[in-house]
Amino acid sequence: MGEMGMKPFGSFASVRRQPQLFGGTAIAAVLLCGPAAIAQAPAPSTPVSTAPVSTANGNGNGNNGAKGAAGASVSEIVITATRQAQTLSKVPISVSAFTEDKMDQLGVKSFADLVRFTPGVTYDPTSKDISIRGVASTAGAATTGIYIDDTPIQVHVIGFNSDNTLPAVFDLDRVEVLRGPQGTLFGAGSEGGTVRYITPQPSLTTYSAYIRSEGSSTDGGQGSGEFGAAVGGPIVDDVLGFRVSAWYRHDGGYINRVDQATGQVVSPDSNSEDTFVARAALTWAPIANLTITPSIYEQIRNQHDYDFYWVGLSNPAAGVYENGDPESRPDPDHWTLPSLRIEYDFPGMSLISNTSYFWRKEVGGYEGTLYNLSYFQQLISSGTPGPGGCGACTTTGLYPLLTPTGFNLPGFGRYSSPNTVTNKQNNLTQEIRLQSSNPNSRLVWVTGLFYQQNRQLSVEEIHDPQLEQITNYLFGESAEEYWGEGFEPQYGNDDYINYDLVHSRQIAAFADATFAITPQLKLEGGLRYAQTYFNYTYFTDGAQNGGFTGGNGQETEYPLTPKASLQYQMNRDNLFYATYAKGYREGGGSPEVSPTFCAADLAALGLTQSPPSYHSDTVDSYELGSKNKFLDRKLQVEGSLYYLQWHNIQQEILLPTCGYQYTGNLGEAVSKGFDLQLQYEVIEHLDTELAVGYTDAKYTKTLYSGSSILANNGDAIGTPYAAPPWTVSLGVQYNFSLLDHAAFARADYEFTSHNSGLTPALDPAASSYDAALANPPSTTFVSLRSGVSIKGAQVSLFVDNLLNAHPGLNLTHEDQYTLLFQNTTFRPRTVGLTATYRY
Repeated sequence: MGEMGMKPFGSFASVRRQPQLFGGTAIAAVLLCGPAAIAQAPAPSTPVSTAPVSTANGNGNGNNGAKGAAGASVSEIVITATRQAQTLSKVPISVSAFTEDKMDQLGVKSFADLVRFTPGVTYDPTSKDISIRGVASTAGAATTGIYIDDTPIQVHVIGFNSDNTLPAVFDLDRVEVLRGPQGTLFGAGSEGGTVRYITPQPSLTTYSAYIRSEGSSTDGGQGSGEFGAAVGGPIVDDVLGFRVSAWYRHDGGYINRVDQATGQVVSPDSNSEDTFVARAALTWAPIANLTITPSIYEQIRNQHDYDFYWVGLSNPAAGVYENGDPESRPDPDHWTLPSLRIEYDFPGMSLISNTSYFWRKEVGGYEGTLYNLSYFQQLISSGTPGPGGCGACTTTGLYPLLTPTGFNLPGFGRYSSPNTVTNKQNNLTQEIRLQSSNPNSRLVWVTGLFYQQNRQLSVEEIHDPQLEQITNYLFGESAEEYWGEGFEPQYGNDDYINYDLVHSRQIAAFADATFAITPQLKLEGGLRYAQTYFNYTYFTDGAQNGGFTGGNGQETEYPLTPKASLQYQMNRDNLFYATYAKGYREGGGSPEVSPTFCAADLAALGLTQSPPSYHSDTVDSYELGSKNKFLDRKLQVEGSLYYLQWHNIQQEILLPTCGYQYTGNLGEAVSKGFDLQLQYEVIEHLDTELAVGYTDAKYTKTLYSGSSILANNGDAIGTPYAAPPWTVSLGVQYNFSLLDHAAFARADYEFTSHNSGLTPALDPAASSYDAALANPPSTTFVSLRSGVSIKGAQVSLFVDNLLNAHPGLNLTHEDQYTLLFQNTTFRPRTVGLTATYRY
């Protein structure tokens, strides 16, 4: 936001209303639910199916599975991160993989929970943005690929608050988090890494069932609960099978919405959330070697109010969380994904086709009333004339309009100008792959064609039915006199509207091959060549835009994405690898900023108008890693060192006087660090897990907008806060027998460090500096879980946030002149009971 606090009207990738809240800072510990069996790796001589691998009984990253022949408790699962099915310890990529069993054991219900156990990853629950290894941006295309099976669903940031969506965690085969660029196999958007949600496939031979229910109570808030069931098996043996599932969860709120003038509670525990998920799939094998799997996946989520509380009205130490917004800010999000997978197995190879259509509609928004009052507040404090030319109509005695506890509008009554941001996605995806089916061949390969046609719409509106009254109250003039002729709302009661319609297309060919130079030494090479096309149409209008602006534009590029890796399997327990990989995200369009307000800023840059498009940016990644097993395979260690160079970064370019911004390519950055995952059976029945991540991501050049500094050389990447450099997750579990039934007790501890680095928002030399903000403090989060397994059922008692920690995670306000602050924190202490059943 500029010095005048004005919205970056018309910008396709503007800075979000809520600064980034990293899931990594909210490292929460939830705990294991009991022993689970190992998903056994395929025998060395057996070809591995290229279909999504069912590991429903697997144990992910855990080490409490059944012991193998060598007496080890370290477990293995099969993943498809390379599009070939391989055991996790044999994949030369830094990966965290979680099976359904493992996620149940950890109490995972969403990606926000999952990221707590995943080094090198941060998450913003407001925008659903995922950052891997410090590659984070709120401008332009996504930096992390999000896949459901073979379908990418990440959003391209257009307009304002173009937010991602993520599947809830129920009846999933597994989730894979791939760190580092994955552009060769997963294309545009997988610049920092890829998150893959793998769904279970119907069985043609075996029936199975899965039920999960939970109830819990949160200190000072509503209770939460869920129930879900899945069932599948053959309809006709070896010919036709099915799987269906449905799940509903209610997350109770703990923040009261109050009337800020009277203090009366308007809506208790208003930030509750309801989620419904359903999926159905059929697998048909009409002839030998051919399977056809149609499926449909649907999710409906409705968050009833946002998770920010007003600092001036709240007392976290006493468990009091309140926000005084005059209106709730709901966020309904509904998506449907039908798909058709066809696989035919030839001798030594498989042909796979995936066709899918992703439809989504979300109606979110930011605090329109707070935004309008912060904008009006700057106008009355400076005597700034409105677009209509009124220069002497400032009302005295009203500054500030926003106080720490509410609104300073004496005699006006209730003022409300709610905002809505409507986002829609319509994505058609087609991928065809031909790949080898024997992972033990000297040459293992995959090649394919990819096509995607996307339509994305963003409509941002500030609804202000009281614009006439508030203008007269504040400025002593009519709305027409102050805002200018033609101010009258043309779109209902909007005093601002931004309409952005985008069509984009990707066409790509890719290939990846691994050749065994010797039985131990392998060389991998991959390449993806694509054409990306992006066109847009936009208009902005309303009193706050100074009238109508509109136009269109387009961008076409031909990115080339290589990968090379050298792998050395010293013996069956020790793998070492070195990898170079390139990632990219596609370019796009940036609508023209208002010529009415920004002529002087543009002239200072030597421009008469803002650039109509921006280009792709790229990441070059260099990684050294190893996967090792020691102490009779009771200790498993996976680690990697990385160095990333980020070029031509898609950024918001601030025009400091008029307060608008547009998206352009500016700047270079480097991210370096490591991630470490360790599993160890200390003694019989006592298991430990450790995950450590370190990330240092900084700009390497000073960025200027005219004479203003956007970011200094050495500033940390973040909006407005940098991710914590250190994250540590430690879990300890003791397994025992209770009345001849398997039982367990587990404790988890998570720590995130304070980041002392300056982001542009915290750098006094930068134009976006805000002296009232500071990086969040270091945090700790402790949880306990204990339970018992009786045949196929597991029952466990858990306590999350045992110490009831309440650190301020995301302090924010509308601009540097606003005294009303908001913040977020951990969910207060929650006690509950989980029951699962598997057949």
